[in-house]
This record gives sequence, structure tokens and C-alpha cells, in this order.
Amino acid sequence: MSADGKPSREDGHLMREEFKAIRANLLKRRQAVLAKISEEPPLQGSDDITRGDSLDIASSARDREITFMLKSRDLDELRAVEDAIERIERDDYGICASCEDPIEIKRLEAIPWARFCRSCQEEMENRKAPGRLHFDVS
Repeated sequence: MSADGKPSREDGHLMREEFKAIRANLLKRRQAVLAKISEEPPLQGSDDITRGDSLDIASSARDREITFMLKSRDLDELRAVEDAIERIERDDYGICASCEDPIEIKRLEAIPWARFCRSCQEEMENRKAPGRLHFDVS
């Protein structure tokens, strides 16, 4: 571990030990997301939203869109969690996908699916259009 708290590549054995707890948490999170996805009601078919008056149709369309957005967010999180688990198994977890520097362990503990170090993540966010909300799965 370097003086600034970042894991160093020379500490590979220590990093892998620290990643065991993170991997266990990722596996738990994966199971929780899978359970949530399986509990959610399926999306209504297009026939279901064309019945009733205009208020019913608008309400059904809104409900369908909200359900779709929630399922999409859950699927994005599931992909990010599974990707992090794969990176741990490939032994390239904790390395920034942009600058290839080690990612701070505190960041990985807070956001275990993080693919970028804090400075690269901030740089990417600053380049995005201001005023837009972005869901980061990194």
C-alpha cells in the first residue's frame, strides 16, 4: 500500500486478500439484484395498455415506462456487479480502465464495481453535458 492509501501493484497478494471481502459483498449484491428482478412484475403487453379511456391508457403507459426504467437500472447494476466479479477472477480488479493506476481501496469498498479511479471518473463526468443526470455503472 502506498503512502496515499492506494493499493500498489507490488502488494498484489495483499490486494487479493482485501478483494475477498469485496467479492463476497459483490456476490451478495448480485443475488439481491437477481431476486429483485425476479420479483418484479413482467412488463405489460401492448394490448394491455390500449384498453380503457385515455386516462387509463396514459396511466398504463406511464407505469410501463417506469417499470422499464427500473428493470433497466437493475440490469445495468447486475452487469456492473458481474463485470467486477469477473475482473477479480481475472486478477485485473482495482486497476483504472483509463489510466491503469490502482483504484483506491476506499473507493472500491464504497463502489465495488468502480472501473475508474476517482480522478478519471471526475474528468469523464466534467466532460459530460452539464445539467444532465447520468447513472454511472463504473
